Amino acid sequence: MMPQIGFSEMLLLGILALVVLGPRDLPLMMRKFGRFTGKLRAMAWEFRQSFDEIGRQAELDELRKEVEALKKSTVDPIKQDLEQTQAEMRAESAAVTKAIADTSKPIEHPETDTVGAETAASEDEMKPLDKPDAADQSEPSSEGDVDTAEKKPATVTANSQKDAAE
Repeated sequence: MMPQIGFSEMLLLGILALVVLGPRDLPLMMRKFGRFTGKLRAMAWEFRQSFDEIGRQAELDELRKEVEALKKSTVDPIKQDLEQTQAEMRAESAAVTKAIADTSKPIEHPETDTVGAETAASEDEMKPLDKPDAADQSEPSSEGDVDTAEKKPATVTANSQKDAAE
């Protein structure tokens, strides 16, 4: 703890300096003393700032280490889960692609009603909409609209061909 200088001690030092230095050199000595104390304060301030900077740098280094540890502890498992999910999705898409390739072959089910009926009918069996056959035309409706009778669907299923054959 620094001792404090009161008013009476300052007055005593002033009178002593006036007697020793004289009235002519006293103002010059006071300026030099002021500059010296200013330099001391500036050096003390720089010293304090450098210690504060070192402390901040140490805190930043510590925070960086904590952030890296946190990244490793949280990001790495998430990254591994993401990579595992991507691998699973690739495997599933490969399986689906294979299943689609396997099921894209025509399936012949003669006993089913609609499943596979469209694939069983070949393109040459399908009738175009522009040229209906005479067998496909039915009698006009009771309202006398002849055009509606000609607008039958052109798709022929396997079961409808069997029914027509019987």
